[in-house]
This record gives sequence, structure tokens and C-alpha cells, in this order.
Amino acid sequence: MIIPLPCVIIAGGKSSRMGSDKALLPFGGFSTLTEYQIQRNQSAFQALYVSCKDRSKFDFDANFIEDVKTFEAYSPLVALYSIMTKLQTPICVLSVDTPFVTSDIYKKMYDVFDHDSDAVIARTGERTQQLCAIYSCSLLPKIEENLNKNQHKIQNLFENSNIKYLDIKDSAPFLNLNRQEDYQHALALMKESQS
Repeated sequence: MIIPLPCVIIAGGKSSRMGSDKALLPFGGFSTLTEYQIQRNQSAFQALYVSCKDRSKFDFDANFIEDVKTFEAYSPLVALYSIMTKLQTPICVLSVDTPFVTSDIYKKMYDVFDHDSDAVIARTGERTQQLCAIYSCSLLPKIEENLNKNQHKIQNLFENSNIKYLDIKDSAPFLNLNRQEDYQHALALMKESQS
């Protein structure tokens, strides 16, 4: 089944804890983690985009959505605002630095997503995975309001919104490449899975 929604890979973060831009790190036989994510996800969704501050950092072609210039902060909320303003449709979002999240997770989220949902978000135990989610454009006014107040926490959107959660027991797919040791661990896991 192809998920009848666009998926947007969020690749515009500062990567301050990594020390270099994680969207550009080599991964899985590809020159960049972003290209790896595009390759493994493009057949699962209706369309695939890459969200970023500035597309000039990438030396390959893709459907890029640059952050609007209205808000200067490096923030997933600015990315969400920019994506929704451009696409005007519910969107699946995937953080570039979670290379083990599978499209099956999105299929399960899509199964519980309906026209009344403001969002469906993956959850492992107490931890919500805000960048493994489906968001509806119904949240756009709330996103804009938060950005105008310089509030960038995605969780602020959830209050008084119709948010559904997909509970996932296994947290392994959500390994997040924040630091150099996370990246090395992910490379080792990839090597292991290929041997």
C-alpha cells in the first residue's frame, strides 16, 4: 500500500550536538543520510519532500521545501509551518536523523488518522515522537500563533487539539542520531544488518 499522503523529511536542524550537519553524514551506502532516507521511503508515500533552511547545502536533486524567511529560528515548528503553507494537505513527517523508522509505522498511523484528527503521533512508553507523525493543516493557525509568540515546542500544539497516539512497544526504530556516538552506533547496526 502506498500511503496517500506526502512525507516530508525534516533536515533543517542545527545539529549542534553532532558537531557537523547530520543531514549530510554518509549513511547506508549513500553520500548523505538525507539521500538514504529519500531512497528507502520514496516508494511508500504519494510524494516525498525534504524540508530545510536552505537547499544550497545539498548537492543532489530532490523536492525541497525551504523554511519561510518570516521566522529565523532553527525549529521543527518553523518547518511544519513552511511545509503546511506550501502543501496545504495533511503530511507525514520524518526526522532525517531517525534512519530506522519504517514506513510500516506510518501505515499504522494512517489507519488511525481521520478527518477529525489534528495529528497522529508515534509514542514509545511515555515518550512522544513528534517528528514521526501525521499532522493536519487544522493546526496551522495554532502553529502561526505559537511562532508569533516565539514559542517553538511542538507539544504546545497538543493542548485542546484532537491528538491521537500510536503506541509502539519497541523503541529501537527511534534511535536518534544526536551525537557522534549515536551515529557510530547506527553505522554498526547497519553493518550488522547487512552481514
